[in-house]
Amino acid sequence: MEKGSLVVEEVTIDAKTELISKLAFSKEGDHWESTPNQEGDVVVAVDCTQDEAILAAGKSRELINHIQQLRKSAGLDLTDIVEVFFQEEGITYTESAVALNVSLFENKFRGSVPLPKNLAPEWSVVIRSDSVEVGGSKVDVFICRPAVSARDGLDELTASFLSTVDPSQVQEGQVLSCVIDGKDHSLEEGKDFWVSASKKAAALKSVSWM
Repeated sequence: MEKGSLVVEEVTIDAKTELISKLAFSKEGDHWESTPNQEGDVVVAVDCTQDEAILAAGKSRELINHIQQLRKSAGLDLTDIVEVFFQEEGITYTESAVALNVSLFENKFRGSVPLPKNLAPEWSVVIRSDSVEVGGSKVDVFICRPAVSARDGLDELTASFLSTVDPSQVQEGQVLSCVIDGKDHSLEEGKDFWVSASKKAAALKSVSWM
């Protein structure tokens, strides 16, 4: 073959004009997929192993689909902003999926990221909710009206005032003033409250993946 020919039973075969070489892929395991081109001189092999990142991306797309369905059933427009929370029992499959795809949710929902339900402000108003399956696990999903989130430990009356604030009317770092029981209060965005649960979670690292 090194000389460009092959002798079989005293018959010389020209390797360039009389031999056709076709490639094949010898796979090990069912996670491989391969296909040759028509001439057989090229074989493409793909490792179809589903690692954690691939599985998390799939679960994230499932969650996005459920959120979109809830938005649709609530009659919301594409421009309507909501906050999304979820609650799951036992192993936190959904939270793990969201943690690995934060930028995907931020791009899809204009900076908002689904958060565990315990991070929702107590005055959060649920627009629509449903119990769905994400990756085969049961998850309760809630879409809520945007609301500011107060810092932990804020007194009840001051927190009650913040519950009336429209987050769309608050600028970053803005200071709100109010009078409660004859006493002046100044509340700074980014310190005493945040315009969303996502902003608060990111600022205080309420979840390690924000």
